[in-house]
Amino acid sequence: MKLGVFDHLQKNDRPELSYQDLYARHLDMVEYLDQAGFDYYFVAEHHFDLGFAECPSAGAWMAAASQRTKRIRLGPLVYVLPLWHPVRVAEEVAFLDNVTGGRFECGIGSGIGKYAFSAYDAPWDEKNDVTWEAYKIIKGMWSNPRFSHQGKYFKVDNAELNIPLVQKPHPPLWMPTRSPESVAAAAREGFSTVQWCPPKMDVVREIFDYFRETYHKAKPAGPRPSVALMRQMYVGETDKKAYDESKDHWIYFWHRVGGGRAYGGYGNENLANITREERKKELLDVDNAIREGSFICGSPETVVKQIEKIAREAGADTFLGEFTFGALEHDKVMRSLKLFAERVMPELKNLAIDALDYPKNGYRVWLKPSATA
Repeated sequence: MKLGVFDHLQKNDRPELSYQDLYARHLDMVEYLDQAGFDYYFVAEHHFDLGFAECPSAGAWMAAASQRTKRIRLGPLVYVLPLWHPVRVAEEVAFLDNVTGGRFECGIGSGIGKYAFSAYDAPWDEKNDVTWEAYKIIKGMWSNPRFSHQGKYFKVDNAELNIPLVQKPHPPLWMPTRSPESVAAAAREGFSTVQWCPPKMDVVREIFDYFRETYHKAKPAGPRPSVALMRQMYVGETDKKAYDESKDHWIYFWHRVGGGRAYGGYGNENLANITREERKKELLDVDNAIREGSFICGSPETVVKQIEKIAREAGADTFLGEFTFGALEHDKVMRSLKLFAERVMPELKNLAIDALDYPKNGYRVWLKPSATA
């Protein structure tokens, strides 16, 4: 199993924490991840998020992180393409592929924060169409000495990528998916995909099964993509210590997420016949969240079992943990990370799941019209 960290760069309601210190702490964390042998480090791109996520320029952050690391693979999860010009993204990725020495992973998506779109004068209602047209231009620039395009949203005339990509034909691509259409599109393009915990595990499994099915039908060229789960997590010396030290931060995190200001919805309001507010209530119940595998929390031995369980349920070969959620103190974050690296990671590295050929489990909940309308 491949293991990595996902990061929102959360400041939240901590006026005593300066932005300089916030960024310095997270760069220290990335350096530790590299030394400890993690496979990936991803960061979210968010704008005007009132402290919930403080990285408006993922490329700049990856460039900084690359200078503190040697082996770990780095990338945005995601570039919010409707807020960027695709020529700029194509050039920046080529630049970062060189700066990182071929360690760059490129996540793309259409965005989930509606408030940022008005600030950037970007069309929220057409964001998916903008994303796919932008992707066509980015891929075209990576594939051709000169590239031109005349589309609905972009006009490109003889764009030339002067910086050669290190990874051929381009860095690995990632896309979080929230609808049957985006799942199918990602699979056809050979993107790696990732699911967070707002959907329940039966829904996650159905999403991944549909991804697998579409991937095998399309047979896209290139390396096999990853199938990843992402979860907030906390590791303590005992189950009780982990629970006591993290529960309030989990609740705080979900009050921010569920309020809709920090996260602008989850694509479809109805996920497997459950509304967003109902799901928020379930996730705010810490014991339920741990029990169902939405919050990974416990001793190292417990955490190994929790992650292995959801990975097998979903058929996932990659796990991304977010250790810095809520307003967790930096020393607790680093203790949790070190316990994971020293006592959890060696066990999970030996977990072998063939995610793309995982047997289907028969779920058909997510694809019902009532669940995707």
